[in-house]
Amino acid sequence: MKTAPEKERTPEKLTDLRKEILNRLIEEKLLLQEAKTKKVRVTKVEIERGLDQFKEPFATDAEGKPRPAALVEKAFQEQLVKEGLTNDQFNKRVEEQIMKVKMIEQEVRSKVELPKDDDVKKFFDKIQDKIAGKTVESASKDEEADLDQLSKYFSRMTGEQVRIRHILVRLAKSAPQTARDEARKKIETVQQRLGKGEDFAFLAKKFSEDPVSRDRGGDLNFIAKGDLGLPEMDEIIFKLKDGETSGIIETEIGFHLVRMVERKSPHPLELEDVSDDLKNFMAQRNFTQRLEKYLKELRARSSVKVNPIE
Repeated sequence: MKTAPEKERTPEKLTDLRKEILNRLIEEKLLLQEAKTKKVRVTKVEIERGLDQFKEPFATDAEGKPRPAALVEKAFQEQLVKEGLTNDQFNKRVEEQIMKVKMIEQEVRSKVELPKDDDVKKFFDKIQDKIAGKTVESASKDEEADLDQLSKYFSRMTGEQVRIRHILVRLAKSAPQTARDEARKKIETVQQRLGKGEDFAFLAKKFSEDPVSRDRGGDLNFIAKGDLGLPEMDEIIFKLKDGETSGIIETEIGFHLVRMVERKSPHPLELEDVSDDLKNFMAQRNFTQRLEKYLKELRARSSVKVNPIE
């Protein structure tokens, strides 16, 4: 798991993080307390299903091969020992987690309705205006953030995209001249072999140092401008013709050779293409807002007091 850079771990941010964790724990406790008060029941079958979900990560070995049921159970039991839990204690945790989920389903999610078509159309129009650079009146800061996010996403999906293969020879910015010369020589050798008609995908598998695409013959699938985060690449690859190979491109991560496979032309954003996605998005937003309100109400009714965190 990635951790925040050291310069971002300021005392203020660490304090905010501790507050957020504490608030989350309080909300979990209040949810469970409310579920018990309302006598939310969990069946043995539901607990067993919950246990099965927790055991799923142990169902395959390090190579991704299925494990026999006995070995799955053994690995799961070993994990419980590491965490200092008995089976009864873990089963109780699963039961309580299901109780909280049921409580949310009963009190919040069941009351969320799919937005009406007119509301979806209005939201869609705002997205189109945002894409067009027009001033858009938002109902809240949250909606403004949503519009910004969705307009960028749909701009990408409807804008020009290209499918490319590439070969990367890595080179650190701070690499000495000897390493630079060596990397340049390697990419030039690949370039010469391409010039003699050798297969791009074969050479990518053999020489590319990009772990994401190497085994796919350098195939990066369809990308839009900005996806790679390498402006030098965008400047060149979007000008290539189908089947054309670039010259050597130098970026902050090394040297590249790129082959244009195919391109998708820009196309207009149509409501009918995104209507269902927008409905689900708006329903999820409504659910999140209702959940936040519900948790605040639970907290307001409780006698929980939190001492200042220093």
